[in-house]
Amino acid sequence: MRTGRHLMIICALAAGAGGQAGAQGRVELLGQPCRAKQILAGSVVVDRGSGRELFVLTNMNEVAGAELIFIDYERDTGQVFRAPAGAGAWALCEVPGDRLIVGTFYDGKFMVFDLKQMAFVHVADFPGEEYIWRFALGQDGRLYGGTYPGGKLGALNLDDYSVEDCGRGAPPNMYLSNVSTTPDGRILCSLGQETPVQLLYDPATKRFDPVPDTLKGVAEGMTWGEYFLAGSAVFRGPDFERVAPPFPTPPADKGGWYVDRTLSTADALYLRQANAVYRWRPGEAELTLVADLELRGGVYWAATRDGALLGVRGQDYFVLRPGDTDLKLRPIPVESAPRQTLFLEADAEGRVWGGPSFGQTLFHMDGATGETVNTGAVCDAGGEVYDVTFLDGKVYTASYAGGDITVYDPAQPWDQWGHVNPRPLARVGPAYIRPTAGILTGPDRKLYSGWMARYGTYGGCVAITDPETGETEVIADPLGAQAVQALAVDTKYAYVGTTLGANGLPEKTGEAPRFGVIDLATRQVVFQQEVADTSAVGHLYHDAKTGLVLVRVRGQLRVFDPAELAFAADLPQDTPAVSSETVVGCGDGVAYYGHGRRVIALDLTARTASIVAELPANVARIAISPDGTIYAASGTDVYRVTLP
Repeated sequence: MRTGRHLMIICALAAGAGGQAGAQGRVELLGQPCRAKQILAGSVVVDRGSGRELFVLTNMNEVAGAELIFIDYERDTGQVFRAPAGAGAWALCEVPGDRLIVGTFYDGKFMVFDLKQMAFVHVADFPGEEYIWRFALGQDGRLYGGTYPGGKLGALNLDDYSVEDCGRGAPPNMYLSNVSTTPDGRILCSLGQETPVQLLYDPATKRFDPVPDTLKGVAEGMTWGEYFLAGSAVFRGPDFERVAPPFPTPPADKGGWYVDRTLSTADALYLRQANAVYRWRPGEAELTLVADLELRGGVYWAATRDGALLGVRGQDYFVLRPGDTDLKLRPIPVESAPRQTLFLEADAEGRVWGGPSFGQTLFHMDGATGETVNTGAVCDAGGEVYDVTFLDGKVYTASYAGGDITVYDPAQPWDQWGHVNPRPLARVGPAYIRPTAGILTGPDRKLYSGWMARYGTYGGCVAITDPETGETEVIADPLGAQAVQALAVDTKYAYVGTTLGANGLPEKTGEAPRFGVIDLATRQVVFQQEVADTSAVGHLYHDAKTGLVLVRVRGQLRVFDPAELAFAADLPQDTPAVSSETVVGCGDGVAYYGHGRRVIALDLTARTASIVAELPANVARIAISPDGTIYAASGTDVYRVTLP
């Protein structure tokens, strides 16, 4: 964990169209609290000056840009190099000529890093593509990468850095996530999610061909001499005939095994069996057991010349040497640039909470002092915390990509490794993995969360969790096979908004998103209505005083009256639109939201809107504490708004 303090007071501004200027609140810049890393790729390289091996990692930052982190793991020191493009990178490969190639998202670039100069020297674009997922170094000397959303194969010429668009092998698939070089020079391409298929791309004919039956279902592999290794299967020849492994294999009585293509090189194969990692070098009679430890969400990224394994778990890295019996985690020894927060919530203790896109971490900032803590990963699965809620001083998180609900007590020592604090509470995965509607505490002291289904499936659910036992009831597809995008709860009803979006699939067609009401006593839908001309019902807010529910659609607010189970008359036409991700309130008849740079107060009884504060930049997210203090996130900054 890291602590820091920053507090600066600025003046609030009034003015502008869209709402009447009201009594102006005091706006204070609390700081840039979100500092988590998100490591997506790793390798080991030799420092061209000293000859020492360095652990190199790609780090995501959606604001400051992608980073390359070089760690001298013997000295526990690091250097950061800010990339000229991209928010992050899944693709990382060393190529001849003392170069690293980095494939980026959300802009689909090939970046060239010179290991002699220790600098980025070139950026090549793949027009129209947002992600370059993985790399395969072709025998024609080009570097191949698979993309999203076109599901294309691209080839980077390492001589002049031109990019060839090799085409879309299997539309409508949007993902070409894995590419592998075969011994005869073709590229195995694994496409999904709509109709998963494997194809072989031949650089000589520039054509995608079906794979032989032996390769069907094989997503990735590696060339090793005349062999193609994929999982525990070994293939040889242009027809990929399956043959016996030409190397020792792990004990058959200990379960399945596979070749780890990330760790393996031409000089050493690494085989994985459960938690065990074995190494074999040509000429050796037996496998060598390198490690047998549970990583619990950690990832091995590289193997050194002397046989050590290098990996990352959350905000830490580790060096595991043969014979080590425990995992010694070290903080990645570089400072992260500030990041945007994916969500913002405020508790009764005067703290504001958030967390980054990816990273699976939290920050909490003391609103009075600016003191900030960034945590490690809250659960073992990769992904990110989408939202938190509070009950009796504890924090409950909902996380992608494992569908995890976790409980954390900030008053107690941190021990996530021991599953003590934070502690796993419940899981709705693997059927539901993305908590698109967040998590909230109902009047009945139960936890309510709304989810999107797993990759390749349309649908979603509302989950109701007992915070003491973790027992969870899942209401699947409450408004049909659409993901749950928005959720609110009162003593009688759960209010649900849906989206046409899905994990790994294009938006649904021929349907409209829906708003509906579930009777919590019967679990039955008592009201449902399609919402035309939009792809999602964006956010819901229930006001306890008036009983009304605000429904955000296309940036505008509609009012639903649960007493009538009907939408009420629309708000006045001059009511400012909602540009923030959230609408909040204390249940006292007034709701707050962002409209550009302004914080708007909406009186639900009078149906009038007023500007109560203005920030230096647009309000992205807004939160409110039980005492009425408003917090707003704008870019990497978090502000406090104290109303008069």
